[in-house]
Amino acid sequence: MEEERFSADVHFSNNSDDWLVFVHGFGGSARTWKKQTEFFSDHYNLLVLEMHKGPQFDDLELDKVCRLINNTLISHGIEKANFLAFSFSSLICLRYAVLYPEKVCSLIMGGGIVRFNVRTNILLYLAITFKRWINYMVLYRFFAYIILPRNNHRRSRSIFVAEARKLGYNEFCRWVDLIPETKPSLKWLNELNENIKILFVSGNEDHLFLKDTLKYSRRLNNSRVEIIDNCGHVCSIEKSERFNEIVLEYLRSEGNKSKA
Repeated sequence: MEEERFSADVHFSNNSDDWLVFVHGFGGSARTWKKQTEFFSDHYNLLVLEMHKGPQFDDLELDKVCRLINNTLISHGIEKANFLAFSFSSLICLRYAVLYPEKVCSLIMGGGIVRFNVRTNILLYLAITFKRWINYMVLYRFFAYIILPRNNHRRSRSIFVAEARKLGYNEFCRWVDLIPETKPSLKWLNELNENIKILFVSGNEDHLFLKDTLKYSRRLNNSRVEIIDNCGHVCSIEKSERFNEIVLEYLRSEGNKSKA
């Protein structure tokens, strides 16, 4: 019997045997990585997860999400990879690296989240409380404006709202209910294999998450933080060229090798 796994798009490169795995954020899709897949397909083999597409998993739990990711890598013959996460998937990838350290060369966290602070826990409480009473797209738009409030965030905000429309109510609720399971995230930092390198790439206007990223990244000897000026939370879209340059330079300088 075939193991359960996520859907994924695969791009093979003629120039490398190394793998880069893309893990989209809550409500996102492979489409939100468009600028990255176009750029990195010349340099790496790409596995672009579609966690909201394909089979729907009713009993979704965080460790199961990690197991589904791992099964997806196994099904494509990927022994080890660099992981590129965005926003909430930073916490998923951090947990994955704790459970499957042998599979991870490095973690690259765009708009990285290290933990939920007081303000973001309030937003989470609102989402869990009102998800049964308010249309999920009203909630999603509200959160999008809170996270991305400025005019220069408008494009990235609209892209994520457009992708979230495809979620559906039940899928939205499944993933909202998953978020509280990430609360031990600071403990995971201490459990992380010290050989796994981490790069955080954030916009300087990421008012909800950047402060904690700067504070808690200091716990990790193998971590780096790169900040993009005049940029909000979704730096991979808003400043895609600069984001791609930073990630490629990091991968090349660190020499993170993977194979299939």
